[in-house]
Amino acid sequence: MKRLLPLITLLLCVNALPCQSSDIKEIQWDNLIPKLPAQDNPLAGLSEEEVDFIEYIIYLREFLPKEVTPENQEYYDEVNNALPELQKKDIDVDKIIADRRNRNSAVNTELDNQEIKLAGYLLPLDLSGNAVTDFLLVPYVGACIHTPPPPQNQIVYAVSATPTPYEVDELFKPVSVTGRLQVKSSSKELYLSDGSSDINIGYSLSVDRIEAYRP
Repeated sequence: MKRLLPLITLLLCVNALPCQSSDIKEIQWDNLIPKLPAQDNPLAGLSEEEVDFIEYIIYLREFLPKEVTPENQEYYDEVNNALPELQKKDIDVDKIIADRRNRNSAVNTELDNQEIKLAGYLLPLDLSGNAVTDFLLVPYVGACIHTPPPPQNQIVYAVSATPTPYEVDELFKPVSVTGRLQVKSSSKELYLSDGSSDINIGYSLSVDRIEAYRP
């Protein structure tokens, strides 16, 4: 009986549509961005607490409105107090921001041709029907619709051989998508109610399965 178990498992796998494979790699959006070598990472060797604080200052530095108001004054004060102290430690926040912007178009070639599972938000390229075969997978709600598009290494062009039922209100519901990922740059025109725009994309995905995201 023990000898039959592997054969039974194989037959079940062959007849399952699709078969769950242990080779599927569950990834996060950060995995789509190439990692810096340790010697090039200005935050290497710092404690988790130090890194969290620096990332907070970087976030404020990059996204605070240019105009100082009573509402955001305290955040500006935090940044202005932190920058000189970080400079003393040879941490140049503005240089880090510039380097990250330069890396926005870089893709992770180690993921090329791998079976992956990635959670995100499904954005159909054609909103006229109630089923979708090709779509963009993006990391947050409203990407490419209400906000500027993410960098190309944070957009995946996905194609499914089987049309998937889809309603417009599902734009705001996360999904998990499984399939074969390819590092492949492309550009797609996205049609919206108020016009169209070209979106640069760094990856493509041949979809095997789309399911509701479950944390």
